[in-house]
Amino acid sequence: MSSSALPYSPYPPVGGTVDPASNAWVLTSVTLVLIMVPGLGYFYSGLSHHKNALVLLHVCMLALAVVSIQWGYSLAFAPDGGPFIGNLASGAFTGVANQAYPGTVVSTDVFAIFQCMFAVLTAALPFGSAADRTRILPSIIFLFVWSTLVYDPIAYWVWAPNGWLKKLGYLDFAGGCPVEVNSGFSGLALALYMGPRILIKRKKADPEMKSEEVEEIDTELKPHNTGYVVLGTALLWFGWLGFNGGSALMADRRAGLAVIATNLAGSSAGMVWMALDFFSSKKYSSIGFCTGAIAGLVAITPAAGFVAPWAALVIGALAGLICRAVSILLKKSQKIDDTLDVFAVHGVGGVIGNICVGFFAAGWVIVDVPGSVGGWLDGNFKQMGWQLLATVSCAAWAFCITYAILFIMDRIPGLRLRVKEKHEEAGLDVTQMGEFAYTFMVSSPLVGFGDGAEGDVENGKDPRVEWGGAQTINAESEV
Repeated sequence: MSSSALPYSPYPPVGGTVDPASNAWVLTSVTLVLIMVPGLGYFYSGLSHHKNALVLLHVCMLALAVVSIQWGYSLAFAPDGGPFIGNLASGAFTGVANQAYPGTVVSTDVFAIFQCMFAVLTAALPFGSAADRTRILPSIIFLFVWSTLVYDPIAYWVWAPNGWLKKLGYLDFAGGCPVEVNSGFSGLALALYMGPRILIKRKKADPEMKSEEVEEIDTELKPHNTGYVVLGTALLWFGWLGFNGGSALMADRRAGLAVIATNLAGSSAGMVWMALDFFSSKKYSSIGFCTGAIAGLVAITPAAGFVAPWAALVIGALAGLICRAVSILLKKSQKIDDTLDVFAVHGVGGVIGNICVGFFAAGWVIVDVPGSVGGWLDGNFKQMGWQLLATVSCAAWAFCITYAILFIMDRIPGLRLRVKEKHEEAGLDVTQMGEFAYTFMVSSPLVGFGDGAEGDVENGKDPRVEWGGAQTINAESEV
């Protein structure tokens, strides 16, 4: 959300005039951000193992429901709160009417549901760091508690009129700290606390493992559906235009510049990541392009309404280069199993974006923010200090509180987040949901697809064989 909207904007205070065109644009952006939720689900699902493909989609949709019910709008955006947290005056959207939210020309009800979609998406993001090993019931509890104790306070610090980072002068257009740094460092805490996947443990435990076994494990760890990754990226990119463009909170030239910057950064980062992959493998990786594009979209999020289009290209290129390097480093070290690169892409990408705001923010772009004259390129050297302070503060809060939540939940009977090893082996789709992402009809033997012998139907066998032969595993359910 644009820093220009709160509280610097010259637009009316509470009770002021609502601009119908701006309201319509932000309402449209609500739907664009919402479509990012299944987009994230498809992106995560495609990158994961096939036996966990459905559960990741399911958790993302559960985040939509749980956080929408939890949504602490006035905890995160109360205009009359203190420096660190709001209040419960508008809990469950109580008293949210059609008057303009302070400092905007958007009605408070529209503003509230727009920000709700941000909270939903952010809460779903950290689960990628612990993919293939999380239980559903504790995940639901975690979503509720994490949104209340981690997301709401950080969003308040950064965006609410009285938030302490807001008053210091930190610039964050659409979520560098509340969304990206927050989810990335929460994901890091999740990955560290949950520990690595079983297959990663096996590789680490046996340094002298035969090359054939290593190759077999590496194959198991590869993304199972590249098409899902491309589909998820397309939905995320599509929604991100509303995510950043809608954060202008007006249908004006700032929204247009934000959309342009967003598109350029995603394009630049995707091309850089794919080019680097080509130099190392001599292949044009679609997964590399998609992951890079997401890194660029992450990095431009705090900067989209503050920088010139040319700077967006540079920010995207930096994100593609640095996020890829961190991702490779983590995978080679095998000390942290950040399964789907949440920390490497969102955490590191958010840090890059925040720093780049301090450097590239242009006075001519942010003319409606009194007291801000841009970043280093405009001679405003102190802006970098505010950007770094906010980044460190939010990263520390996200990591520490997330780790504390996990520690406490792990000691409450029935709320252990990690599944048992036998259920991880069998796959979460069958053990957590009793459903399959892929079911095939076969009438003759197929390699890797179970028995499939002709005459199975006549012999009373179920001819549906789950991809990979996981139907042969009779694992008891764990909810």
